[in-house]
Amino acid sequence: MRPRGSGHIVNIGSMSADQREPSNDVYVSTKAGIQGFTESLRKNVNKDNIRVSLIESGAVNTSIQEKPEAQKREKVEKMEMLEPEDIARCVLYVLTQPARCDVVSVQIRPVKQLI
Repeated sequence: MRPRGSGHIVNIGSMSADQREPSNDVYVSTKAGIQGFTESLRKNVNKDNIRVSLIESGAVNTSIQEKPEAQKREKVEKMEMLEPEDIARCVLYVLTQPARCDVVSVQIRPVKQLI
């Protein structure tokens, strides 16, 4: 990206980096690490016209959610859980902004997620 003089890196984190649930200490620490790495990297490479964005999501219907599929589907229908394509749309949004825009971070969560 540096030789080309432009680029865009999108990191996917989690709102758990800030929520810090006590039962998910390893997961929380990895997501906090992604958050810190993204901010530091952005400050390092912005001068080279390389943008770095962080997308932090709430609950998403993926295999990390250790619930039966029917229960996850119900949470999606009740707007308590997102689908992976919702995150993909967010990535597309970040990547399609004009060059003058730097989308530093986005938090996306289900409408009815309580945490």
